[in-house]
Amino acid sequence: MNWYVIQTKPKKEEEATSYLTTKGVDIFGPKIEAYSLRAGKMVRELKPLFPGYLFGKLNLEQDYSLVRWGRGVKKILGFGGYSIPVSEEVIEIIKNRVDSSGVVRKTAHFKPNDLVRVKSGPLKDLIGIFDRWVSDSERVRILMNLIGYQPAIEIHCSMLEKVA
Repeated sequence: MNWYVIQTKPKKEEEATSYLTTKGVDIFGPKIEAYSLRAGKMVRELKPLFPGYLFGKLNLEQDYSLVRWGRGVKKILGFGGYSIPVSEEVIEIIKNRVDSSGVVRKTAHFKPNDLVRVKSGPLKDLIGIFDRWVSDSERVRILMNLIGYQPAIEIHCSMLEKVA
């Protein structure tokens, strides 16, 4: 049995996972935390790490038609009409970054005095200086440079990116 990439129909990852799992196929669909600003509040969402794709461990000769024609499945990826397996090492690398709830944790490597840019929200595209991490909540404190005034603000680390 090998791992294969299964392409799902748009936004049908959960449906395909549920169907294939009940049929005995080992499915791996890592998720990632995403934060967005809605109605002035930070909302946490779990999104697929690879939207529209899942990894499935299957015996291609026995399970091809079951998977290929499964609910929510578009096709098994391949080249030249042949499905190509994914290396076990690639799957292990991804699995090693997944926590117990199936979420891949992004690790932000900000250090004091790093120059950062705000990626989203009302302060989008403003530049600041990373000051410090605030507790274990993934929030950070940055110093903004606004017209001769340097206020300190706290925002979620996913809203920042390092400026080279």
